[in-house]
Amino acid sequence: MLDDFGGGVPPPDSVLFPEGGSAQNSLFGFFGDFNPFGLTFKAGDVGTNVIHQINVTDALSYAVGAHQLKFGMDYRRLHPEENSSPYALEYVFGSLSNVVANSVLEAVVISRTPSTLVFSNWSLFAQDTWGIRGRITITYGLRWDYDAAPSSPNGTLPMTVTQVSDLATTTLAPMGTPLWHAQKSDFAPRLGIVWQALPTLVFRPGAGIFFDLGYASAANGSSAFPYSQENLFFSTTYPLGSNNLVPPQFKTTPPVPYLAVVDPHHVLPRTYEWNAAAEKSLHKSDVITLTYVGAAGRKLMRQDLYLAPNPNFIGEFDLMRNAATSSYNALQVQYRHRMTYGFQTLVSYTWAHSIDDASYDSNFLNTPLTVFPPSIDRGPSDYDVRHTFSGAISYNIPAPTGGAMKHIFGGWSTDSIIYVRSTPPVNVVTGQDAFNTGFLAGAFGVARPNLVPRVPLYLHPSGAPGGKVINAAAFSTPASGQGDLGRNALRGFGATQWDLTLRRQFRLTEQFSLQARGDFFNILNHANFGSPINYLSDTAQFGQATQMLNNPLGSGGESGGLNPLYQIGGPRSIQLALKLQF
Repeated sequence: MLDDFGGGVPPPDSVLFPEGGSAQNSLFGFFGDFNPFGLTFKAGDVGTNVIHQINVTDALSYAVGAHQLKFGMDYRRLHPEENSSPYALEYVFGSLSNVVANSVLEAVVISRTPSTLVFSNWSLFAQDTWGIRGRITITYGLRWDYDAAPSSPNGTLPMTVTQVSDLATTTLAPMGTPLWHAQKSDFAPRLGIVWQALPTLVFRPGAGIFFDLGYASAANGSSAFPYSQENLFFSTTYPLGSNNLVPPQFKTTPPVPYLAVVDPHHVLPRTYEWNAAAEKSLHKSDVITLTYVGAAGRKLMRQDLYLAPNPNFIGEFDLMRNAATSSYNALQVQYRHRMTYGFQTLVSYTWAHSIDDASYDSNFLNTPLTVFPPSIDRGPSDYDVRHTFSGAISYNIPAPTGGAMKHIFGGWSTDSIIYVRSTPPVNVVTGQDAFNTGFLAGAFGVARPNLVPRVPLYLHPSGAPGGKVINAAAFSTPASGQGDLGRNALRGFGATQWDLTLRRQFRLTEQFSLQARGDFFNILNHANFGSPINYLSDTAQFGQATQMLNNPLGSGGESGGLNPLYQIGGPRSIQLALKLQF
């Protein structure tokens, strides 16, 4: 954002936009440094994109003897309208030294045409819960999912290609070609069993197949060619000449500067899940549960970026396809003590391991046509946390009997929550153009370095946040391509937090009461740090934690997320409240 903070003077529209353009109908972008913490600003109108949604659900239940039958349907219709700013101008410098020297790696002049898509999803299910002789209950069912390929009510369907198995020979498909052909055979069976083997022992096995919507970032095609036309200028200076600032005309023929496509043979991603639990009552108020959970994700969505795969496509080529897999295994232990004598507690521990080669649909491999297989990215998931412990205790403090002491010390209660987890992964990248893209900033965030033998990965200097830093000397930047360091091979910082609540109930009348409470978050003010800087190119801060854990968990505003104040890992904070209950 450009403003007058600190005495700065925002440049007028005449400096940023060509004749006829303004902040009301155009967007100006300045990218000074590819480092994610580098100099970047934008000015002007981003657009007025909107989405409409219709969702209809219904269910019918019917009991027949020992069977509880249930039937249902779910219909959802999403109607996104892409209406970005009709004109955009971007200057990509790539480094601060290039800014000083006025050396622009790439300039892009963009004109956009509005487009509209419709996504329709249908789901039907049938389920039966069957009680057998009072000791065994079986719940089984079948779900059918049909997610239609996107359509367009006004003929602005994104363009696709003939095939993606050989990008060196792929060509544009005719305008209006369906992005893919949806399957009608996606049936998902489910099974759950409850067996009361003994009065105090219950077993609960279960399994099922679950389909994802599979759309991933398919709507990105609405903001790509031909609805986004680009003129690219390499190795130039700022500003471009007036002749070069003219918006490009709409066309549907190559060469294509930017295209986002889905594999024409796309199918729905699916996850196979299974679990088994044993629950034992230790006492009338105590229960312990041991659970194993497993899941295997197959044909998951993965988005890869290619640069100029053939003469028809001269710029960025985004490909979304069923190229990712995942596996998850967990052992969960839980102890519950029901309320007795004003005391109750819940304690749980989870050991888990999650592995994949793409943790999010929007993953980018960012390679040129010399393709690296997705298997080189197989490693711990971005959210792989091996050990998690949590405990919650609630206690109604006994009051003295009779007299003034009862009025002073009666009605008090306390709640405590303790949370401890082990370290999450850190994916170290070079932050340099190891794929020789020349200008694509995204390519700098995925190239991993080589490991230097016999050099420690971590250092423990005095005063380091969290007591450790990742050792930059343990890595070297490969001349090109991907290094031998695995994805998410290192670990950041664990987290520990104790929250405490103290409350008192005042009975006003039979129907009204007043509760006064104080909530103390991270009462011990234990320091919890976010992930360290993972870009080797940030020589000043690489390997160090630069913020508390709560800040990256919730940034709010344009970046989404919740307010950092209410996330785990912040400094000690206190909240006081009065509640009128009736």
